[in-house]
Amino acid sequence: MSLDSARAVYPLLVRLAHDLAQAARERRTTVWISYDDLCQRCKEVGVKETPRTISAKLLKPLQAICLEHKMPDLSALIIQKPKARSDFGNLLRPSDGWWETYVERGETTVGDVVFWFKQYQTARDFTDWPEAPFF
Repeated sequence: MSLDSARAVYPLLVRLAHDLAQAARERRTTVWISYDDLCQRCKEVGVKETPRTISAKLLKPLQAICLEHKMPDLSALIIQKPKARSDFGNLLRPSDGWWETYVERGETTVGDVVFWFKQYQTARDFTDWPEAPFF
């Protein structure tokens, strides 16, 4: 990933965080954004990735930048395609690779959906996102 690609996508993710926070405050149904959805949005700003590459080339480096600058993890806002469950609803979560940084830091284990959802909420509800990329 180039920093130029991350800078181009950053405003999309900040706008998404604001939209998700507003929906939560207004108790509206949340629209989950998958890797497929993000790829479509990225094309609007000239960044062409596929659902297979977007995590490694864009979201993992952006996650590292956010954590390095002690900011909430914007990559937590994006989920893999929801998987149908036989018991109820859909399984919502990021890809397995999303947890790697946190596992290395000893904060969680892969697949800890409660941990991910806390990171999601923190990124969604953070009110001090700079409008321009901070990196």
